[in-house]
Amino acid sequence: MNFKFSIIIPCFNAEKWIEQCLLSALKQSYENTEVIFVDNESTDNSFEIAKEIQKKHPELIVNSAPNLYKYSWEEPVEKALSLSSGEYFTILGADDYLASDYVEKIVKIISTNPDKIKLLQTPIMGIRSGTGKQTGLIKHSYRSLKEFKTLLFNGCPVNTPSVVYSKVLHDKGIVRWDSQNYLGAVDYDLYFNLAHHNCFIYPYPSWVGYHYRWHEEQATWGMHRETINYDEVVKEFWKNKWK
Repeated sequence: MNFKFSIIIPCFNAEKWIEQCLLSALKQSYENTEVIFVDNESTDNSFEIAKEIQKKHPELIVNSAPNLYKYSWEEPVEKALSLSSGEYFTILGADDYLASDYVEKIVKIISTNPDKIKLLQTPIMGIRSGTGKQTGLIKHSYRSLKEFKTLLFNGCPVNTPSVVYSKVLHDKGIVRWDSQNYLGAVDYDLYFNLAHHNCFIYPYPSWVGYHYRWHEEQATWGMHRETINYDEVVKEFWKNKWK
């Protein structure tokens, strides 16, 4: 198969890492790849760095979106999807980076059963910011949608940065984000909604090249400081819905 693949990079204040991130996406061995960068009203030089990189890589799509919801990527991702033409897409963290054959490997996995694999997650390799030291793989395993639903109530069983989506599911409104109600916990709610629509996220067991950077400025830590535990709000909503 040779379908088009979109790498979407939403960005808020990632000037320390955005060059490495963008270049890792632009230098993928799989040629039928498009890279879309959307800045989310950064207050640092992230947007300017992206524009400079675009001068050398005119194929890079650069745009911006308003920052309406804390710790959420909904606005820049939706903007990127309106500009995208890929049949599948993934959302690469602006502070993360990919191995050069990452997309090539993803496409090979999907090509084994394209009619069935509409969603996919893979292990991620933790990288300590500053030292670059690997902190180990993070991976999830489950064999059925029923098991996945059970795991959801114990915590998020998905490596969010590694998820690959069929664009068709977004076009149908199944892949969507509810930032107004859940802020940065929108991905957790999304996985409940996907399960609700009987959409299975295939957990590929082997690492294929996603490098996930740990640092103090991550949105994850910001969500932990919120007075409302949004993960619990998400779980309570779906617990009531699935009674």
